[in-house]
Amino acid sequence: MDEAYEIAATVDAPRELCVAAVMRGSFGLLGYDPADAFRSTSLGIELGRQHRLDFALAIGLVFEGMLHAAGNNPAEARAKFAEALAIQERHNDFEGAGMSLGGLAQLAAARGEAAEALDLYRQSLTAFETVGDRGEEARILSEIAGTHLAHGDTGLARSFFFEAVQAHTDIGSVRGAAQSLIGLAAIEAAEQRPERAAQIAAAAEVHAVEEGVVVVYSDETPGSDLVEQARAAFPADELARATELGGRLTIEEALALARPAPVTERLSR
Repeated sequence: MDEAYEIAATVDAPRELCVAAVMRGSFGLLGYDPADAFRSTSLGIELGRQHRLDFALAIGLVFEGMLHAAGNNPAEARAKFAEALAIQERHNDFEGAGMSLGGLAQLAAARGEAAEALDLYRQSLTAFETVGDRGEEARILSEIAGTHLAHGDTGLARSFFFEAVQAHTDIGSVRGAAQSLIGLAAIEAAEQRPERAAQIAAAAEVHAVEEGVVVVYSDETPGSDLVEQARAAFPADELARATELGGRLTIEEALALARPAPVTERLSR
């Protein structure tokens, strides 16, 4: 990306220079160099405004919003996402709008505004469905599931995590399906089934190194904190046994373990 920026600067190509600056900022966003990410993204935004390059400007604003969110500056993040969304809606840019709406939803969830967050997530999901971006759909479905889980609704959380698994499966991402298994393990932990939680989490860790696209913009995996709490409270010998068993499970076997028992089976216990 540095080379692309240098070439664009050499030939004085404003559009390419703007895009290269924004994309260089996006790589910094992924954890390589946040300070450089701010510099590059800000430059891309400035060039976008100057040359009226709305698409690149909006993406730059989204990335800067993410950087502000990661830096614990929610007010600035919200302003950037909102400005980006206004541009994207004006141009029917559903892919970009999905990203902006997802960012606003994350901020609402962090404030504890579950209803607002879920509404924004639904709008984001619809935007990504419009362009058929199943990778982004999988991310939003996982975040919706995480929001329900954070507010104690394990039934809806489970349903959305399974939908996320299906979305990852549709794009052939074993690694993505494994990430969604972490959320399903968290549900087992929340419902006081630590052995199942440990087994499913172990299966997730084994399959997380396999191939597949996973769209993520942060290091946080929905439900991972609950899984770690369950592991910490589990007797060491039992945890070791559950981890060994879970490490042998296929994705399909781990999913079967995560599915709720039929009503008749639960009533008979």
